[in-house]
Order: sequence, then C-alpha cells, then structure tokens
Amino acid sequence: MRNRLRHTWDRGLDEFRVQLARADAILPLSILGLIAGILAALTIIALRLLVEWAQVKLFPGVSPEDYEALAPHLRFIAPALGGLIIGILFYLTPADSHRVGITHILERLAYHQGRLPWSNALVQFVGGSISMISGHSVGREGPSAHLGATSSNLPAQALGLPHNSLRVLAASGAAAGIAASFNTPLAGAAFAMEVLLLEYTVAGFAPILLATVSATALTRYVFGNDLAYDVPPLTLGALTELPYILLAGILLGILAAFFNYLFRLVSHNGQRIPVFWRLVLAGSLVGLAGVLVPEVMGMGDDTVNRMLLGEPALGLVLAILVAKIIATTGGIGLGLPGGIIGPTLFIGASAGALLGILGAMLGITEPTSIGLYAMIGMGAMMAGSLQAPLAGLIAILELTGNPNFIMPGMLAVVAATITSGRIGRRESIFRGLLRSLGLDYRSDPVAQSLGRVGVAGVMNRKVATLPRHVSAERVDKILAEQPQWIVFHEKDESDLLIPAVDLLRARKEQPDLEEYDLLAIPGERLQAMAIDLRATLHEAQKKMATTGADYLYVISQTVPGVPRTYGVLTREDVESAYRF
Repeated sequence: MRNRLRHTWDRGLDEFRVQLARADAILPLSILGLIAGILAALTIIALRLLVEWAQVKLFPGVSPEDYEALAPHLRFIAPALGGLIIGILFYLTPADSHRVGITHILERLAYHQGRLPWSNALVQFVGGSISMISGHSVGREGPSAHLGATSSNLPAQALGLPHNSLRVLAASGAAAGIAASFNTPLAGAAFAMEVLLLEYTVAGFAPILLATVSATALTRYVFGNDLAYDVPPLTLGALTELPYILLAGILLGILAAFFNYLFRLVSHNGQRIPVFWRLVLAGSLVGLAGVLVPEVMGMGDDTVNRMLLGEPALGLVLAILVAKIIATTGGIGLGLPGGIIGPTLFIGASAGALLGILGAMLGITEPTSIGLYAMIGMGAMMAGSLQAPLAGLIAILELTGNPNFIMPGMLAVVAATITSGRIGRRESIFRGLLRSLGLDYRSDPVAQSLGRVGVAGVMNRKVATLPRHVSAERVDKILAEQPQWIVFHEKDESDLLIPAVDLLRARKEQPDLEEYDLLAIPGERLQAMAIDLRATLHEAQKKMATTGADYLYVISQTVPGVPRTYGVLTREDVESAYRF
C-alpha cells in the first residue's frame, strides 16, 4: 500500500513538473506564487517581530527606531557592538554564506538556475536582525527580499521542480518580501519585473502579483493597514513649477549616479580588509555618524515623515543628507547585511526637501510644497539608483497614498532615470555591485526566452530505454508502446540514440531472431548527452553548444543511482521553442 501511494505521488509530481516546464504554465505558476507569498510573509513577520521585540528589550523607554532619544554614547556603542557581533558571525561562518540580499538573488538567478542555499538565508536572518536592532543605516527590504525568495525556493528545490519555475518563485518570494516590508504590493511586483527578471510576461507577472497580494494581506493582518508615512494632502502649487521639478529630477539623477559610484567604490576596496575588521569598521563608522546626526540611524521612517511634513530647517536637512550617504555607503558598502532601498528613499527625501527649501527661498515654490518635493525626491532617487522608474513611482504612491504626486513625480522620475543612466551605466546598483565582484547579469532576450521554458515542456516523451542486447519478446513489448526514440548505453562509449523505426524494421526483416543487438542492426546511431529534467531550454542550448551534441535525452534521478529517461530533445526543438 505504501509503495503504491509512493508510486502515485511520484507520477503525479512528475506530471506537475512537466506542466511547470511549459511556456504557458500560468495556472500552476500562479498557484505556487500564491504559496510563495504566504511563506514569505510568515518569514518576514517573524523577522519584524524579533527586531521590534529586541529593540524594546535592549532600549527600554525608547520606542522602536527612535534612536534620537538615546544618549550619545549609546548611539555609538549600539552600532559598533552590532558590527562587532556581525564580524564574529562572519568570521565563524564560511565565506560563501556571506553573500546576502538582492545582489545574492541576482547572482543565483544568473549563475545557479535560481537555486538559493539555506546557509546564506540563515546568515541573512541573523545578521540582518542584528543590523536593524543595533541601528545601522540599513533597510528592511534587503533581508526581506532574500528571506522571502529563499522561503519559497527551498521547498521547490526539495520537490525537484524545474529550474524555470525556481527562477519565477525566487522573484515571487523577493517581491513578496518587499511588499510585506513596505506594505506596497504593486511596487514589490514592479521591482521584481524591472530589477530581478528584467522582463514583463504574463507567466512571470501573474505569480508575482499573487505573491505580493497574499504577503501583504498577511502582514496587514498582523501589523495593520496604516501607510508607512502620514503626510498631508500635498499638491503641485502651479504648472510653472514643472521646469524646476525637471531640474530637480536631473539633480537627483546626478546624486543617484554619485551614490551608486561611491557605494561600488567602497564595496570593491573594502574587500581588501579582513571580514572581521571590515565589519567592526562599518559599525564604528555608523556609530560615529549617529553621534553627530542621530537621524541617520536605523531605517529613519520618523525622519522621512518629518521631511514630508516640511519640518526640518535647511542646515539640518543638509547635515542629514551628507551623514546618511556616508553611513549607508560606509556601512552597507563594507558588508553590513541590510537593505539599501530604504536608505535610498531616505536620501531621496532629504535631497528633495533640500531642493524644496531652496525653491521656496528663491520664490520658485511655495513653502508648503517642501513635503511634495521630498516625496518627489524619494521616487526619483529610487528610480535613478535602481534604473527602475515604474517601481520608484509606484512605491511612493503606495507609501504615501497621495495621488497628487503622480504627474510631477513622473517628470522627476524619468529625468532622474535618464540622467543617472547617462552619467553611469544604465544598470541598477545591485547589478553594478555584482559586476564589481567579477560577475555579470545579462538580459539577453534569447537566453531569457529559453530560460522561461523547461526541457520537460518541449521534449518528445515517446522514448524507451533498452540495453544493447535485447530479447525479441521485450522488443515486441516496447514497440507496442509506439516510441519514436530508443536510448541505450554502450560500455566505454557515449550514450546512443536510434530512431525506433529502425528497430521496427529490423524486427520485421529478421522476425526469427531471439535477440537483437542494437549496435548491429541497420540504422542511424546518434550520439546523445543526458540532461536533467529540471533544466531549462537555455541550459540545454548551452550544453549542445559546449558538447556539439544535436540530441539530448532527459533524465531524472528519482531513485538515487538509477536515472529514469523521460524524453528526447533535439536542436530543432530548442530553436522552435524560441521562434514560437
């Protein structure tokens, strides 16, 4: 009975894998996306509850994130001690597990078929928690995206799902993590499509949307439905301000390009310092910035809210802007595990408020418009740093709930994106960091198209596996199943593939034989290479290119050491899948 249930489960799972491998696997991918969102939300809820509980316990009498209320010596000790503890953590763990956050997700998508290891996620959970608790200048979205992607990716790996679905699930989990972190379901989806997948397709967009919706619903149930920022109904003063908003977008684009460059510079040169001392230095640098300008510590949502209300004066805003850039590039750039999108929004709000104040002093804008310019700065800075204009625009709309931002925001976001890409490379800060590590994340349309489809979705399933010497009785049994291909292995030689019609012809021409030698019967002998059932067509194309094989037979190690053949894939199958 147990064996029968096991066999039924295996057959059903195999069929599900084949469905997921197809180009039109929207329904099964959407179901998995919904599950991915739930798993991501549960992980993010655990992370947020842990951080908030620890902050209350370690800083009694101070509300979470209110680092300004701490004494100056505590504002230095907390980040410095946090850097020390993370340094010990990194010193005691393998170097491969130190790559975390969104850059790590991009690396795994580009070079590891979307497979995310649990060890990096564990370091991210512990290290990211310590960073946020100790007041480092980091965002919550980096750990949230990494943990969200891994929480849905690991079960999929355990089930042996095809690599094309692992890629979508990783993006879905990351989008769900960002949505749960900021309470922004649509911005999370836009981020995944613009930054992670670099494409918009229905098969990719549907599961990502369902993931962000389910994740946001769960986190809203636990933490409430309040917007991240409480701002008054800000409006554009006059249409004559549009040229100044365009100028503001250009200046913010320049700032975004400078920020990306400085971040990569610190990150690249910081690799020369031993990991322990690098993280101690990072924590101490953030602590020093916190002593001088306490507003830069933590995620700084309270400070951003004050800027949206137009409260801080010119000198304070300028000091906050400079200190935040130093604390963020020095902290995260030197290796503190945390998100960079949150600090980017903070820097954008500061720069936008600064431009709003200057505009009011010059008589270009109204004094009441400072909050609107802070809002514009957030969207423009995020768009310029990530080269993701839609994600930047939608994020601010969802964070503030203010639709009056849309028209001036669109102008500033486009100007910042173009300017930042024109000055630097037209790539996100994450891709730039990946490139500084000697890696690349290419957006080749052919590779993307083939990567969306698994070999199981295109292979010819009419295949049989036989030994070289096979009895007439078994030949009749196999031919009754009407296969098109026969796979067999000759000792000390490559695997061979023959058309089943050649075996059928031999059986008819020599019906009295009791045994047939598949190497001796007349017909074609095609050399073939094995490829895993989970592989994508892009992997199949690369294998054909490197080995020169025109034929692949698809196998799966359902039983360890006993591969099962599922189908045959030809070069024409791969090329047809791309064309159509």
